[in-house]
Amino acid sequence: MTNEDEHLHRTLVQLLIDNNSPELAAVMIDGGFEVLRHEDDGTPYGLAIDVPTMAYEMIAGNVALKQTLVRAAKTVITGHIWIEERSISLRIKLIQPEENWQSITRDLIVNYKGSNQGAITKKVFLRERKPTLIYNEASYGSHSEIRIAQELENRQVLFFPLALGIRAETGEFYRDHREADFLVCADGTWGVLEVSYHPDRFEKDKEKDAWWKQSGILCVEHYTAERCYREPSQVVDEFLTFLQKHKR
Repeated sequence: MTNEDEHLHRTLVQLLIDNNSPELAAVMIDGGFEVLRHEDDGTPYGLAIDVPTMAYEMIAGNVALKQTLVRAAKTVITGHIWIEERSISLRIKLIQPEENWQSITRDLIVNYKGSNQGAITKKVFLRERKPTLIYNEASYGSHSEIRIAQELENRQVLFFPLALGIRAETGEFYRDHREADFLVCADGTWGVLEVSYHPDRFEKDKEKDAWWKQSGILCVEHYTAERCYREPSQVVDEFLTFLQKHKR
């Protein structure tokens, strides 16, 4: 990647953030951006957008996500480089092979264990062809959730993101499983912090809250995704204050 490509890549990520596509921006941080040029005279003939392996199928198979990404890339190069729109393409970002990569990868496969972390979110996102976000080796459903995670990390508070809770009462998956955005433990007291996106989900949220409280997790608090993104410190302050009141 040339210095020019890095400038374009950085601008692309920022444009996606500014255009209210933070999840796509988060994916493309680990992506790439390359202006393809003729070897003889260096004139540009195409543009390649490199998408990380974990998100390529999601983005390439989702018309809306692909169009958003290509449109943003076209905007970034406007006035800087002229390339025909049909020459803009998506490709998988190639992985730089590390020393002894075969052995390392073989060990990862042999020792692979599935994870319940984010299990429900991943299924929903897969159905909607949306990528989950990865931050610090954990899955999240949005950039707002990552902001809360960063704040909890800074305070060294124990938390479990997208924790799958199971209470086998009915034998029916959708009744026996619940997923908390954040299961938090502070000084031995447990609580659930939810990042809310849908103001019209009152009944469903109340049912979910009651499910946790029936098992003794009495502190269940909801905060809007916008507030979690813009004021993560204040949100965590407020939540931990409420959690402290439930300490036994």
